[in-house]
Amino acid sequence: MAIRFDAIRDFFQAIGHRFDANETIFFQRELENIEAKAYEFKERELKHRKFVPVSGRDNPGAETITYRMFGRVGMARIVGNYAQDLPRADVYGKEYTQAVKTVATSCGWNTQEIRAALMANRPLDTMKMDAARRAMNEEQDSIVWNGNDEYNIIGLLNNPNIPVLGCATGIGGYTWVEKTPDEIITDVQAMTTRVSIQSNGIHRADTVLLPRAQYDILSTYPRSTHSDMTIREYLTKPGNSFGLTTIDCLEVELDNAFTGGTEDGAICYERSPEVLEQRIPLEIQLLPVQARGLEFLIPCESRHGGVVVRYPLGMLFFTGI
Repeated sequence: MAIRFDAIRDFFQAIGHRFDANETIFFQRELENIEAKAYEFKERELKHRKFVPVSGRDNPGAETITYRMFGRVGMARIVGNYAQDLPRADVYGKEYTQAVKTVATSCGWNTQEIRAALMANRPLDTMKMDAARRAMNEEQDSIVWNGNDEYNIIGLLNNPNIPVLGCATGIGGYTWVEKTPDEIITDVQAMTTRVSIQSNGIHRADTVLLPRAQYDILSTYPRSTHSDMTIREYLTKPGNSFGLTTIDCLEVELDNAFTGGTEDGAICYERSPEVLEQRIPLEIQLLPVQARGLEFLIPCESRHGGVVVRYPLGMLFFTGI
């Protein structure tokens, strides 16, 4: 039988006993049921490592990362046996440099927190270090997608060299919620075809990233009224003409990401380290504990060089969906 604190309070007040603050807290805590299991707030998945290849080959001491791109130019033509003005072929190169910055945070606890954690048998050190790692990963995720204006780091979504294509208007409108399955499939075909055309057939898109709403449309709408296959299953079916192996979502980053923050959009690209990669010379590491008075502090650091997009024609932003 459940015991109500209100009923106990009313009984004592009826016989003339008034509760002070300490007595009230005592009864509330006595009648409170505390679950043995501890819960943590749910956190969304960070997908920068899943969808952008990672390179750790750079030296952690580097302040900049420079890569060189080479191309070929020239022509040939039919000439006479004694021709002197022969056409010329050559190679040219260009260097691109990006800054490497330190990403840092810290965690710590004082002596009383340590004693309290031991008394409660709670892994305080693990929980706080997990929080520090999460903070570091969130900052890396933000750098990959959006860059950092203060330090002039360009992110993937604000890279000016990646081509942009707007989707065509359908019978009911131009957004996917207004389009038929066939019209949506035509849009996806337009993405993959454009990547191939703009790169002269060199690159072939294999990945499409979408906002959550548009991803759910592809994952739930049937291919047609006569099919039990979803649009996404149809588009990624092995052996079809689209060439896509992955269609996934970015729950936050692609919402209103284009056209001055007014339109949702997709990223269609060849997910290859040659096309794009994030440079992480130093993965997250925890430094030795530092004693400061009654507190123990653990600094955490990593080094990040942003996202290198070597072949922007292997990528496409598809807006207005």
